[in-house]
Amino acid sequence: MTSAPRRWMLRATPSPWPGTPPFLVDGTVDALGWLRAAGFVPGNRIGVISPNRPALAALIGAAGLAGCTLVLINHRLAPGERAALHARLALTAVLAGDAAGLALPGAQALPGIFPPVGATPAPTPLADDAPALVVATSGSSAAPKLVRLSAGALRAAATAAVARLGLDRACTWLTCLPLDHIGGAMTVLRAAWSGCALALHERFAVDAVDADVAVGASGLGLVPTMLHRLVVARGTRPWPATLRLILVGGAPLADDLATACARLGLAASASYGLSEAGSQVCTLLPHQARGGVGWPLPGIDVRVCATTGVIAVRGAGLFSGYEEHGEVVAPHASGAWFVTGDLGRIDADGRVHVLGRADEVLISGGEKVSPSEVESVLLGHPAIAEAAVCGLPDAQWGALVGALLVAAGEPPDDVDFADWLARHLSAFKRPRRWRWVAALPRGALGKLQRGALPALLAGTSP
Repeated sequence: MTSAPRRWMLRATPSPWPGTPPFLVDGTVDALGWLRAAGFVPGNRIGVISPNRPALAALIGAAGLAGCTLVLINHRLAPGERAALHARLALTAVLAGDAAGLALPGAQALPGIFPPVGATPAPTPLADDAPALVVATSGSSAAPKLVRLSAGALRAAATAAVARLGLDRACTWLTCLPLDHIGGAMTVLRAAWSGCALALHERFAVDAVDADVAVGASGLGLVPTMLHRLVVARGTRPWPATLRLILVGGAPLADDLATACARLGLAASASYGLSEAGSQVCTLLPHQARGGVGWPLPGIDVRVCATTGVIAVRGAGLFSGYEEHGEVVAPHASGAWFVTGDLGRIDADGRVHVLGRADEVLISGGEKVSPSEVESVLLGHPAIAEAAVCGLPDAQWGALVGALLVAAGEPPDDVDFADWLARHLSAFKRPRRWRWVAALPRGALGKLQRGALPALLAGTSP
């Protein structure tokens, strides 16, 4: 039996230092003192690999105050993936919060909680254009890219999110997303710019999240798979009045899940974001009519290319570029548009709709097929809980549409299902092969691992 996750309440107190974020999350001063005592100096690149811990949250706030770049390493990576990523990072040192991380060359232990300091250390905060954070993209279909975010970009991204979400010192944000991903790390920085408290969870567990929601969490961030489990666990119990925001990202929010969530008295806030923009780009607030992912955050512009249909974004919160071995190899100019690779549209009200990835579009018999579009139709079948669509190579058609399906109960008869497909999808969009599975392949944040789909559909995956 899996043990219950550990949980910590982290408060934010006003910072005494000008030119820094206005608040310090619990442990930040101690982390700064620890870094000084350990010999870290401005310009160092500190890798960190750890499950959620108070020390990891404190380090996210303190590294920039020490003039250092913090490099986040996903603690869930397999040993080979971890070693390959480490070789690309050009780190001064690695701080590890678990045994797996300590296996990396030169790694030293990250305390669970930093010991108290004596005299308060003086900060040497990073300049706006200095590299503050490096985070790897999910790498769902290719090797992860290393995204470099400057101190100024993090400030812009955090303050834009604070403004859109209405965070302040009266709020408590429940954080169960991994802090070694951009979505989790930004919750700490939002606390530093808003003063909200963080109810930090070691990991997601339905009972623990449900308990903290019941005792006063005002907001929480989830991926759709987490929200689904939480909604099922609540049954017909309405959301408490103290909960005012459920931010959902990392994957599309299906209509049936959004409806189930809203029936409990609070609509989920669909969002769209990416590592290159410091997490959030667009968010739909609970009081706004459902549809799409809402409007861009303050200071962010979004447009859709008329010829390709691909979303582009710009704003002060965008990254400096992709790096390798500590050097930027693909810079992104300040104020320039970043082409995301996501297909989308903007409606007459300025609301953004995300339609899937441009590189996932299939060509079947000369016709373009969007996997996301087919998936949304499949989720309308009452017997389907989850769906993932991919292309299978075919000599005649170029690609055949295939689908991996997770049943909501008993799977339907193949003949009946084929009839249903014929009624709901054009012939060229219709899955010609499907397989019922217990679960779809997903990463740590619930993002679908599309590269694994063809082998699973063919039944050749281990």
